[in-house]
Amino acid sequence: MYAKFRMFNLVVASKSALAIAIGTSGMSPIVAHSQMVLEEVIVTARKREESLQETPVAISALSGDDLEDLGLRDISNLSEVVPNVDSGDGNGTSGAGSVFIRGIGARNTGVNFDSGVGIYVDGVYVSRPDGAVLDNVDLQSIQVLRGPQGTLFGKNTTGGAILYTTNKPVDVFEGSAEVRVGNYDRLDGKLTVNVPLVGDSIMSRFSLYSTSRDGLMTNDLSGAPGNDSLDGDEFTDVNRHGGQAQLRWIASDDLVFDLNYNYNASDQSARGLDCEVVTGIDGTGWQAALQNSTIVEPATGQSIADWCQANADLGPETIQSDLPGRYESEVQSLALTADWYINDSLSFRSITAYRTTEGGETNDLDGTGIPLLHRTNFDFADAELRATDQFSQEFQFTGTAFDDKLDYIVGFFGFWEETDAGTAVSPSGPFFGSLYDLPPFVTGEDCTTGNCAFYINQTTTLYTENTSYSLYSQADWNFNDDWRLTLGLRYTSEERELQRIFQTPDFSNDVSTGTPPLEIAGIGDIFKGGNFYYFPDGPSSFNPHHGFVPSLTDPLDPGSVDPLYDQTMKIDNDDWTPMVSLQRNFGETGFMEYGTAYITAANGFLSGGVSDTTDVFTGEIYAYKPEKVWNYEIGFKMDAWDRRLRLNTALFYTDYQDRQLTTVTVNPTTGRIAGSTINAEKSTIAGLEIESILLPIPNLQIIANVTFNKGDIDKYEDVRIVTSGALDNPTCVAPATPPGIDVCLVDRSDEDLPRLPEQIYYLALQYNWETSVGLITPLFTWSYRTEVENCFDQSSCESGIYRGDQESLGARLTWTSPEEQWRITAYGTNLTDERYVIGGVPLVDVLETAGKQYNLPRMYGIEAAFTW
Repeated sequence: MYAKFRMFNLVVASKSALAIAIGTSGMSPIVAHSQMVLEEVIVTARKREESLQETPVAISALSGDDLEDLGLRDISNLSEVVPNVDSGDGNGTSGAGSVFIRGIGARNTGVNFDSGVGIYVDGVYVSRPDGAVLDNVDLQSIQVLRGPQGTLFGKNTTGGAILYTTNKPVDVFEGSAEVRVGNYDRLDGKLTVNVPLVGDSIMSRFSLYSTSRDGLMTNDLSGAPGNDSLDGDEFTDVNRHGGQAQLRWIASDDLVFDLNYNYNASDQSARGLDCEVVTGIDGTGWQAALQNSTIVEPATGQSIADWCQANADLGPETIQSDLPGRYESEVQSLALTADWYINDSLSFRSITAYRTTEGGETNDLDGTGIPLLHRTNFDFADAELRATDQFSQEFQFTGTAFDDKLDYIVGFFGFWEETDAGTAVSPSGPFFGSLYDLPPFVTGEDCTTGNCAFYINQTTTLYTENTSYSLYSQADWNFNDDWRLTLGLRYTSEERELQRIFQTPDFSNDVSTGTPPLEIAGIGDIFKGGNFYYFPDGPSSFNPHHGFVPSLTDPLDPGSVDPLYDQTMKIDNDDWTPMVSLQRNFGETGFMEYGTAYITAANGFLSGGVSDTTDVFTGEIYAYKPEKVWNYEIGFKMDAWDRRLRLNTALFYTDYQDRQLTTVTVNPTTGRIAGSTINAEKSTIAGLEIESILLPIPNLQIIANVTFNKGDIDKYEDVRIVTSGALDNPTCVAPATPPGIDVCLVDRSDEDLPRLPEQIYYLALQYNWETSVGLITPLFTWSYRTEVENCFDQSSCESGIYRGDQESLGARLTWTSPEEQWRITAYGTNLTDERYVIGGVPLVDVLETAGKQYNLPRMYGIEAAFTW
């Protein structure tokens, strides 16, 4: 009966590098070296063992061997082999994780926002993107489910789910070690040891890993007024490490407990920004126009566009940044899983988990060598990392009834999350200059002495509490061997609360190490509160490590507390989400050995929330609506030609109501720039996925995948700040401050959806060459994605800067010893060294600049592994 417990974690292992789960049905061919047949793959995403080819779900599965053979090192590599998955870092310059499935996901990595894609490690939901660039260490499998999920497990998601399953302890002493070296001083290491403790009843397993690589960009501050000590710093490096400890107790034939502790941490530089000047779009550059004339040009002698161009002229591997970019995260998780095999027709599982996450970054958002727009969780007195505590409890009953005609699962999921004091500091300046043409003080002093400065700063502290309760159920009724009906239903109730505290520098006390600064009269009409100051003791007296006080309407009057500096909002959402699927199986017919067709309609729900940015009209925080979706899918899978050909297809149509999208929001009075979540009232995504694998001759495998997508935003309204009078728009309103701008409602319908390629092509060829000294396996891969969009604000989308094609060519040559203990691989990725934009910080609306980030350049190296 012990075997019953393995059903929850089983994906059949493979010794074939191309035994991968491709496409809609996740085809993972299990092929012996000289075998000419695609063998069955067993998956457990639906909480029971079943053939992947017989599963009426869009699912992909990769075994642990597949991950090693294909060189997939972390979650960001999934997009290389799994169709319609776009995985990588989050928005901006952060190193937090972000995954999209079929164009659904989240680029807002804030603590107040959930993604439409759920990530699970041994059944434990990973709620925050910090530390979510998961390294593939000692894994049994990764399973990717596409489309709304919620009637089988865990958290409700609208885009899909990624399930990580680790290898469990066994009753033999075994282990493995691996090292990887490569260009850019790449050095990775993995170590896994399995240790039996008490016979075959208590076992342990331990894993450690480390991954590091030098930066891809070098800081060159020649000619810039930035901190010279930062010259030569590297950006976009990698430095992560972690480990896992597991304890398994087989209490009886019917009861098993698994205790799992895992840890991961990052301490690396931020992703560097190249910069491009973007002009010719109506209404852009309103903030640049204000700051150039009053701040930047008098202090530096050049405009913002000049500084952006200076960065661009250095090329994609050299940047200018006046801030030491930094990203840190630390994650700890403790989970207890209990499996109770009650009888032959009923099983029970409990998953109890506690998870803590910390994360923060220091980001130079403007992509220039001047102190224009920064955001940091470090270096200032009141700055703090994001710190989240998460507790979850899940109960599952799975069973069969009516002589195995009915398979069912019933479950409960509870989730409690709290984030304390994640404080981000957003400074601009100080800009000291002797060229400021400003009115003299009543004392007769003026700014030609160089003691005058523009300086604006604010902190945003967030406290969040999220609670979620769900009941779910799914049942399959097997009419006969050919027909099966699946029905599912979920109820979700969520409560989300956010407190936002806004603070400004303590000018009356410690902004200066000497005499407190004086506000310059007559400048208050430019920015709220002025922001120009006279430092009697000169620039050297400025204290960059000053503290903060509650947001003041008058920076020099401690009693003038802004009534909006501390705001709290709570919302409640709940919904019922059903699903229905009808499946028809086909026996051997002509050249087809097996086939199945299915049609599915699934409803998804993603709770609304509270935005940490404020309404540009009222200055108040606001709630965004829940995201609701219906996904309709028709799929067909078959094995043919004596099981040497596998062809799977899926045609899907996804209808969204109030899709949660990320835009760029600017506070016109403070200049604070942040990602903001708003709802697109109606949008749709349609797609066709075709995946195939062929064994034309012994030892040769060919995989060819083609995906077509079409995403449409049918109704999407946003708020845009533009230069006064630039738009012929009746909704435009001129605010009291600052002068020279309009705040307008703009129609963004018909824009491309982010991170949804129009076409995806993937081709892989592998040949197994058996020799007397071992197995030699060359592997070649090619992928191509067209029209991938990574824009945020309306102008960056209109400019096309963040839209383009993505192509990659890779190769691996592996030697495996005859006893299969040793494996040595030479690898290369992006062999043609193609460079393209994969994201950045779009400031086209406000500054007419676009901060750009690029894909990895050509990478190559050697891997060596030993197993015992």
